[in-house]
Amino acid sequence: MEETGERLLTNSISGATIEHLHRYALASEFVKGKIVLDVASGEGYGSNFLALTAKTVYGVDLSDVTVHHARKKYGRKNLIFSQGDATKLPFEDGLFDVVVSFETIEHHNKHLEMVKEIKRVLKKEGVLIISSPDKLNYSDRPKYTNPFHVKELYFEEFQELLAGNFQFISFLGQKLLMSSLIVNSTPSTFCEYSGNFKGIEKTESLKHPVYNLAICSDHELVEGFSSCFNADDFYNGGFMTLENLILEKNEILNSKTYRLGNFFASPYRLFMTFFKKRFRI
Repeated sequence: MEETGERLLTNSISGATIEHLHRYALASEFVKGKIVLDVASGEGYGSNFLALTAKTVYGVDLSDVTVHHARKKYGRKNLIFSQGDATKLPFEDGLFDVVVSFETIEHHNKHLEMVKEIKRVLKKEGVLIISSPDKLNYSDRPKYTNPFHVKELYFEEFQELLAGNFQFISFLGQKLLMSSLIVNSTPSTFCEYSGNFKGIEKTESLKHPVYNLAICSDHELVEGFSSCFNADDFYNGGFMTLENLILEKNEILNSKTYRLGNFFASPYRLFMTFFKKRFRI
């Protein structure tokens, strides 16, 4: 697939990679043994991940080229990709237990039609997990314009759209940070997701903490709570964001200078590897 910037591909890493994987990791908690629809499934990595535990996953995308790519790359028996419009889904009423749609709704302006279509194909007890960039924090405050976005929503608009179609809604916020985490060491409602496109691992509490903290007293204490120290203020002081660091690394690795130097250095590395093995250095 050609990399245009509109869809996330698995051959590059950015802050968006972590954000998308985190969303699918969250969705995986709801799909075990279920019939699932991934609206705007794109490259197919997310549908493929959900298919690890779901009964059947259907991925639908507007682009024929994208659907062909996903079919070719991901060949699971319980994974079906098809072409379709988010506002006119090619499925019967009440088919799905779970519908996921991440970063889709902002790519068109027929929001109500899309939500009603999702509601139509969901079972009565079905669950929708959907994400949308917050226009205030994604575009307005940073003064950023995404050329692929047609109509972004403020939180209140997103809330109103969904509340008009579903009785019970739990809203979550997502943000990519470079931060310090202090998390309760005993099993709690906190969990950590880690991994990549090949698989995502869930760890109860914080995985491999580098420091241990203790709160001690001869009197009863309230159990320590999990918290995050947000390092955004450091960014404003001239520090690079995590996403920019990753992008800079990719630019260096893909540069002609790096590739040329890597080419000329490869014989030396091979010789040194042989030398060390031969003389057990």
